[in-house]
Amino acid sequence: MNPQPDKGSLAQRLAIALLLFLVTSSVSAQTIKIATLAPEGSSWMIAMRAGAAEITKRTDDRVKFKFYGGGVQGDDKQVLRKMRIGQLHGGAFTSNALGIFQKDAQLYALPMLFNNLKEVHYVRKRMDHKLRELIEQAGYVNFGFAGSGFAQIMSKKPIANLHDLQGLKVWIPDGDIMSYGALRALGVSPVTMPLTDVLTGLQTELIDTIMGPPAATIILQWNTAVSYITDLPLAYIYAMLVVEKKVFNRLQPADQAIVREVMERVYQGFDQQGAADNKAAYKALLDDGMKSVTPDRGQLEKWRHVVLESNHKLADEGVVSVSLLAELECYLATYRAGDAGHDRNCTPAK
Repeated sequence: MNPQPDKGSLAQRLAIALLLFLVTSSVSAQTIKIATLAPEGSSWMIAMRAGAAEITKRTDDRVKFKFYGGGVQGDDKQVLRKMRIGQLHGGAFTSNALGIFQKDAQLYALPMLFNNLKEVHYVRKRMDHKLRELIEQAGYVNFGFAGSGFAQIMSKKPIANLHDLQGLKVWIPDGDIMSYGALRALGVSPVTMPLTDVLTGLQTELIDTIMGPPAATIILQWNTAVSYITDLPLAYIYAMLVVEKKVFNRLQPADQAIVREVMERVYQGFDQQGAADNKAAYKALLDDGMKSVTPDRGQLEKWRHVVLESNHKLADEGVVSVSLLAELECYLATYRAGDAGHDRNCTPAK
């Protein structure tokens, strides 16, 4: 005769099994809350939501994303503060704000560093992995850089030389130390304010000059308040989605791999399309009546000399790494000398 199971023991085992199931489910299921300035309905939001939907499906609902678009969670500093208290888990940040997470993440955005996108692509192919790893070491998971072309000067009056800049109320993003240093070196006193306040600032004449990529200018409607765009690649602009590693590490390893695979694919798409979108936006600005201004003869080299000195001063002050800036400039020199095919190793010896 088989012994009858003890009903109390069976009930206990069932209760323990149920508890384990509930605990495991609560640990493995995660909603990652992300803030971004990208407006709802924009191509960026559509692509990120599509990626999130794929992740949710492939992880059987264990991983979900909740996006807050259009800057509703505030500026970069407000988003960072909400990340620190756990109200948000990450955000999509532009290049000037990435220094909040790791100082060298803003390296590519140093003013007047690059002359064109070919130089950018040459350097990024050799340095992206290094900067991404530094961000990971700082405690933030990322999915790669998404370039959007160059920022340009846009204003209510034509700017073709340093004299034209004098007395203007030039906006730079709040906390953008690099642009602030460059403008001060050029003899300009910049006006800092959050990106979300720029359109109002232009409309109320708190500022009369901005710097930004044409694509973002149209999305944020800044083009409605300026009339001229100076034909000068001022600074390379890019974005990155960062997620706190302590939140990411709550995911099962297989789910982490899915999130990385999908979001890296999304950001590669942004990166490939960004320059084309910016070029199309520049043409759209001109077609809409904005006037292009060519810098006066000899001005470009004069500006570049002053600004590059400012960049090196910032590196000496610890804003970016001296060694990484030297490595980047080594790659630039190699490319500009026509030796790109030799693939010179510019990594400093340890």
